[in-house]
Amino acid sequence: MEQRLSIKKIEHSLEEMKEISKMDFLLFSDGGKMIAATTKQIDVEILNSVRLFADSLAESQVVRNWLFFRVEDNGELEYILLCSQGSGVESSYIVGQMAACQIRNLVRAAHEPVDKIHFLRQILNGEIPENRIEERVHQLHLKNGKFMIYVIRLAKDHDITVLETLKHLFVIPQSDFLVEMDSTKLVLIKNVRGIEKEQYEKYAETIVDNLQAEAMTNVWIGYADVSEGFTKLNLSYQNASLALKIGNIFYGEENVFCYSRLGIGRLVYQLPLELCEMFLKEVLGENAETTFDDETLVTINQLFDNNLNISETARQLYIHRNTLVYRLERIEKKLGLDIRSFEDAMLFKIAMMVRTHVAELRRNQRP
Repeated sequence: MEQRLSIKKIEHSLEEMKEISKMDFLLFSDGGKMIAATTKQIDVEILNSVRLFADSLAESQVVRNWLFFRVEDNGELEYILLCSQGSGVESSYIVGQMAACQIRNLVRAAHEPVDKIHFLRQILNGEIPENRIEERVHQLHLKNGKFMIYVIRLAKDHDITVLETLKHLFVIPQSDFLVEMDSTKLVLIKNVRGIEKEQYEKYAETIVDNLQAEAMTNVWIGYADVSEGFTKLNLSYQNASLALKIGNIFYGEENVFCYSRLGIGRLVYQLPLELCEMFLKEVLGENAETTFDDETLVTINQLFDNNLNISETARQLYIHRNTLVYRLERIEKKLGLDIRSFEDAMLFKIAMMVRTHVAELRRNQRP
């Protein structure tokens, strides 16, 4: 518990109580280790009595003008608080109870963020039955909202810069939550109530831009549908994770992927290996494993970006129109597809996506 509750915060709180009550305070862990004190004059008998008190069932006791109090949270002993006896036993006891209550509140405040994040991580992973979520939401005093799940994957392990950037720029306390799933994956649970639907993607792009600039790391984000409240967070998380996975496979040049706009990639991703191999053999024949040099790939991608417009593609590639036509004719001879025509262009594009999917499936099958 000492790691969760700041020692400086404890010491500051005890000093404030001493200043108000003119009494000294000692705080021990549940194992009898001293945590903080407002005085250095401590009797050895007192130290021994702390361990005995911790093992007893007593709620309080008095030893050598020191009042002992148990500081418990949810029925478990967290700390033992001692306060010196002042002018009267009754008034000193009241002050001691108030001091114990203050420490208990600090303990609960230290517990709360950890418990909330742990609970949210359990929801995302589907570890809590849906019919029990609302009960826990109430216990943890979480506010329901209209949540968007942004699954953030980093090119390297996240560090303090990544976390601080996200917390300071994109997390509104008591409204949004940042959950660490593993060393390279974070989940931002963003309350988007009041944010227009058209802004969801722009928000993700802003996260990417800021992390790339501040943390100097590449970032990819997947998101799906809005979840009303906490009960559907798991489904939104699954869909957002799938969007991120499919996006990385088929649309590697992009950084933000929306589950509802995965297009052909979603269909191809669901195809089994045998069906994919059959399709590639039908469309490309013996050229199913053909590789392309960078020049050819740039030419093809530019042509697709310009909706098969030969003249505009040649202009953007800074080559003569006839040079581009010659390159496309070479591709046709190699593959048997004239990608200047819409039908062959679509077949080629789907075939390339299927080939990428096949490579991914084979990679996952390796021991």
